[in-house]
Amino acid sequence: MKKVLIALSFMVMFGLQVIAQTTNVTGIVTDAADGSPIPGVSVFVKGTTIGTVTMPDGKYTLAVPNNSTAIVFSFVGMSTQEIAYTGQTTINAVMQSDAVDVGEVVVTAYGTKGKVGLKGAITTVGAEELEQVPMATFDQALQGKTSGLYIGSGSGQPGTDNTKVRIRGNASITGSNEPLYVVDGVPIEGGVFATLNTNDFETISVLKDASATSIYGSRASNGVILVTTKQGRKGKTKVTYRYQTGWSSKTREKFDMMNSEEKLWFEELAKRGEGWRLSPSNPDNADLTPEELAANAAELNRLRGINTKWDDVFTRTGRTNSHEVNMSGGSEKTTFYFALQNFYQEGQALRSDLDRTIGRLNVDHKISDKIRVGIKTSLGHSKSSRIESEGGIALANPFAAAYLANPYEVPYDEDGNIPVGSGKTGANALERLLKSSDDKQELKGVGALSVEWDIISDLTFKTQYGIDYRNTTYEDWTDPNSRAGESVTRGNKGAIAYDYEQRFEHTWTNTLDYKKVVGDHTFGGLLGVEFNERDYVEWGFTGYGLDPLLPKTPAAITPGTNENNMIPQVRGGKTKRALYSLFSIFNYNYAGRYALTASIRRDGSSAFGTDNQYAYLYSLGAIWTLSEEAFLSNANWIDNLKLRVSYGTTGNQQGIADYEHLTTWAPGSYGGVQTIGLARTGDPSIKWEIGQKFNAGIDYNLFRNRISGSIDFYNDITSDLFITQTVSHTAGIIGNSKDVNAGKMRNRGIELLLNADIIRAGDLVVSVGGNLSYNDNEILDLGQVSEFEQGTSIIKEGLPYGTHYIVKWAGVDPLTGNPLYYTKDGAVTEKYSEDDAVTAFGTSEPPLIGGFNASVSWKGIELSTQFTFANDFARFNNQTFFQENPNFTQFNLSSEMLNIWQQPGDITEIQRLGTEREFSSKDIEDASYLRWRNLTISYNLPSDLLRKTKFIEKVRLYAQGQNLFTWTSFTGFDPEDSNNIATYEYPASRIVTMGVDISF
Repeated sequence: MKKVLIALSFMVMFGLQVIAQTTNVTGIVTDAADGSPIPGVSVFVKGTTIGTVTMPDGKYTLAVPNNSTAIVFSFVGMSTQEIAYTGQTTINAVMQSDAVDVGEVVVTAYGTKGKVGLKGAITTVGAEELEQVPMATFDQALQGKTSGLYIGSGSGQPGTDNTKVRIRGNASITGSNEPLYVVDGVPIEGGVFATLNTNDFETISVLKDASATSIYGSRASNGVILVTTKQGRKGKTKVTYRYQTGWSSKTREKFDMMNSEEKLWFEELAKRGEGWRLSPSNPDNADLTPEELAANAAELNRLRGINTKWDDVFTRTGRTNSHEVNMSGGSEKTTFYFALQNFYQEGQALRSDLDRTIGRLNVDHKISDKIRVGIKTSLGHSKSSRIESEGGIALANPFAAAYLANPYEVPYDEDGNIPVGSGKTGANALERLLKSSDDKQELKGVGALSVEWDIISDLTFKTQYGIDYRNTTYEDWTDPNSRAGESVTRGNKGAIAYDYEQRFEHTWTNTLDYKKVVGDHTFGGLLGVEFNERDYVEWGFTGYGLDPLLPKTPAAITPGTNENNMIPQVRGGKTKRALYSLFSIFNYNYAGRYALTASIRRDGSSAFGTDNQYAYLYSLGAIWTLSEEAFLSNANWIDNLKLRVSYGTTGNQQGIADYEHLTTWAPGSYGGVQTIGLARTGDPSIKWEIGQKFNAGIDYNLFRNRISGSIDFYNDITSDLFITQTVSHTAGIIGNSKDVNAGKMRNRGIELLLNADIIRAGDLVVSVGGNLSYNDNEILDLGQVSEFEQGTSIIKEGLPYGTHYIVKWAGVDPLTGNPLYYTKDGAVTEKYSEDDAVTAFGTSEPPLIGGFNASVSWKGIELSTQFTFANDFARFNNQTFFQENPNFTQFNLSSEMLNIWQQPGDITEIQRLGTEREFSSKDIEDASYLRWRNLTISYNLPSDLLRKTKFIEKVRLYAQGQNLFTWTSFTGFDPEDSNNIATYEYPASRIVTMGVDISF
């Protein structure tokens, strides 16, 4: 790492010596509404990263390369202006108000006048970094692109909703740790993103500190991810067509498994399986004739020569195709953005794919000079086929069967049939994969309708109604003519299951937005009221005894009776949650140097009882722009230097039931008789988890904006944690548990962000960037207890969340071959006891994360690459528990098992046959990794050439690779995952694509 930093420093210093021939351009930027100067406007040379910002009086000075073509002016809440550059030394710009942007949190979703607000700890990823990334969900496209954000892909299944997203670590124990997602001011459901098009996004902002998040109140304890979609600009209609195609495949061989000869030898040693059944050493074969012994030997030789690679049987090279067209434009009164995309992606596993179609329409219209309306809508439909038992230790899971199937088995016999039967691990799984289905269809709509009224020039009223709607259908079918269908308990003739989910969330927001400029003083304020309600209903059924002449339809179900034992199973549920909020924001800015911000929000939730139904949440923040001070006026190498500090509170209500304060009942059964049981005892005293957040940060732009970035220090404490406590069976509660508030947890850390243009010489621009985040998590208090177990981890005061808790492995006794373990006191023993579990193996949550990137552009050619990493964490590789287990001889095993202990004196880590392999630290592995996330090369056809066509404005050709290589010592499928135990989850794929973007 030191060598890398030295090399980077050298490159930066070298690059600063390379300065193109420039001309100083000056000017002033004003607001079209009142003619007032606008401070903080970004002014940059088109097609480069050369830029500056306007001063408090709206003025700027910019060194413009002589070969430049245009100057671009950009500011929060204003339409971007582009003015042609022909060598002039003065360029003034007048900017018009526009729709909501994400540059400053105070204006996002709640108003557009508060341009004086505190930026807070916010990092933003722009459209150019998100477009055409061949990932089906936008959260995965964010991996490694910003500080303080960890994203672990839970599955390589196209369109998966298993991704783990954390902003500054875990803030809750049994409550939700997912951030709040907001699209165009509309809160949306977390984790369900397969039916959203990332290409429609203008920016994604990650909000981390109290100044940025507290205005979202009880939904923002885990941070906020804010999405702003694209919108039209006045001018001629611009049409863009995008096409992308490519392939997805497995990244590497996951395990070194036995071949047929090795497995048959091992079976003979273990006295189990075909290798033992056919062995001449088997006592059962002692009376066989020479001809029968020869037949056995011939069969063994035949089996030794098969060597089926089951991972090749279950996987493939999948294809990816995407077609998209978008149009944008408008007049003085009306602007629009329209997009339609079809995206199809096959996964590396057979029978896994995603096919989605998404449309978006954003329209803004000025009814008059004072009244504006806007509508932002997206509607998408997706259909995905999924593998069996995804992410589980189950033989139906093809990623488990691919390694557990014996290599001497065959997928097809001489007649082309799948030879299923007892012990046929690979064939049984293959038939199940091909003769069953697990399909999911989803219809999702997100929309917002808003009306803005300028009551006076300084005061605007806005009302917005937003909807997040999802309808999901799951269909699970098992062919009655398959081995799996014949194994269905009820009827032995297959089964078909349908499950339906409908989720409807609507939000109505009303705000008064105020801004007043008096000399050097700028005041901004906002008052708002918001109502949010979520309705959820689910129901489903499973039918049995399918008629093989009516496949994949409920009509195939045999009517159930008590005699035929094929009565269908029916299930369902219905729930609702509501949130009512009052909030206000105040902002003050003096001369562009000092800014203050404050916010307060009162949330009331239907999840809590009258004792604690409401939470009062607030934030305070300040910013000091040092670069505007006289004592730095001669520091020409400093373009912008700001100090930020904030403190505030946020809340969390996710993690408890919708009616937690009420006593509820649930259906059950006893002795085959339908019953009603106590599901939960109401607790009117349960209250919100409260997060107290402190942040201090620095933003900087140096050397004519060649170097930019930020440094943030934070200390977040969450109190009144939701904890599920076990209650006595005599209480008669289904599940024997109850949620309470108890304890505190802290996250504190540092985040570094750096971007630098190390070379700017004519058409050549070389840039590098990176981010590094360190988070120290600690459980401070657990109320009446000091610790409790949670799966394979322990929740204990003084330790981080996710701490592994297991018996420590001590190796294999060379004399006996017995497994050895450490006691709590450190003594070596052959006796395994869960009471000897210790916490010496770290945590499953990576404290150190980050990413770095580099790009080179020259005369229309662009080359960029990105790497991500996570360090100092460990995961259970539960796959080795099965593949290195002497008791699982019926399955294929790791080649490590060839080193099994056989006689006294053998030095090995593989215990002898006949001993139990317990769950211990032997399977905990360092999961730190460095991943080559992306490599992209593109070429923009020369504008002079396109100008001759008189209708084509831009053509971009590109090729890219995703998930190219991973450096890690973890031996499982993928170190980057959404849980702490590797259980044959669908591994991440390598995706290679190429495409073209054409604009008219």
